[in-house]
Amino acid sequence: MLDVAGEDVAGDDGRNVSGAAPVTKVETKADADYRVVVGEECFDWRELTGSGLLDALDVLAELLEPLADGRRAAFMDPAYDTECRPSVTLQDALYSPDGVLPRDERVRLLKLLGKCKRVEPDEADLPQPVRVGDGPWHEPSWGTAHALARAAEGRAMSCLLAPYAKEPDWPSGWVTVTRTTEAGHDEVKTHVLRSPKDAPGFWRGLLTDESVAAEHFFTFTVDAFPQLLFADSLRLHHFKGTYAEVLPWLVKLLGALNDHFTGTLADCGGDLSQVMRRFDALGLDISPESANTKKNVKAWEQRNVDHEGATYRCDWHGKRLWDRDRVHFSLPIAAYDDRVLVGIFVGHLAT
Repeated sequence: MLDVAGEDVAGDDGRNVSGAAPVTKVETKADADYRVVVGEECFDWRELTGSGLLDALDVLAELLEPLADGRRAAFMDPAYDTECRPSVTLQDALYSPDGVLPRDERVRLLKLLGKCKRVEPDEADLPQPVRVGDGPWHEPSWGTAHALARAAEGRAMSCLLAPYAKEPDWPSGWVTVTRTTEAGHDEVKTHVLRSPKDAPGFWRGLLTDESVAAEHFFTFTVDAFPQLLFADSLRLHHFKGTYAEVLPWLVKLLGALNDHFTGTLADCGGDLSQVMRRFDALGLDISPESANTKKNVKAWEQRNVDHEGATYRCDWHGKRLWDRDRVHFSLPIAAYDDRVLVGIFVGHLAT
């Protein structure tokens, strides 16, 4: 069997709500608790040959690569007994040198699974028929059933199902699953991960659906908003609104900046009003600083933010309400592959 990698130590990154000095990272329940479970459906390559098999193994590795860190992803121990090739179990395929799987892809997958938690199923994980919407009933794998069981307990969970997995035919993204239970049926909201591009949507949903505590917010921002940079000086308590009031808007704004801001600037060719209109269509109010603010030397300097030894001007902002709660951010930074620096959380800066 594979050796399970030790857990990474992570936790409060210093941007706490109290405004205290940064503290040493410690493991917390929020980030030590795995949230992605690999369904055994990912290991079914029985009908794949040649380039199709190579593509499937590459896709699975691409999905696992950012998650296999010893704490975020897990797979079930019964996965080793999955028939992954005709009459060949996953365990035999991973450790067989006889060419059941291409060597390089086999070694890569072996290493990635070694960095995932291995979970022994319990009674709550027994696969029972499930379905999404009016779709057909389907008996899930141990991994899918385990993800649903954890989601039913109130955790935000994602089930990793590679795009080549034909059953279940659930779409990537958030779905509501009807489960068969001893009492009849229940409904569980969970996430299905079939493509790396859909991973940020899961972490954003985790932040809002689970109402992640403020001290753990920045634990998830790298995964939820990979095209953004976050200044170390950010403090959630600098908003005038409470964390619970600000959180849904903040996640929506950061998600839109991550997904659309850089591309929208390019599409609009310098027409800032058009950029603002496009974000308004998303239900978000963003704008560059006014000419009067730029003339006010002290106010203009308040928009300067240090990040990794350089100073950047965060001369755009999003507003939650007309008179309070602003997120100030930069234009795309070429040195960081056109990522955007989120530099200031504040009630309101001078203008």
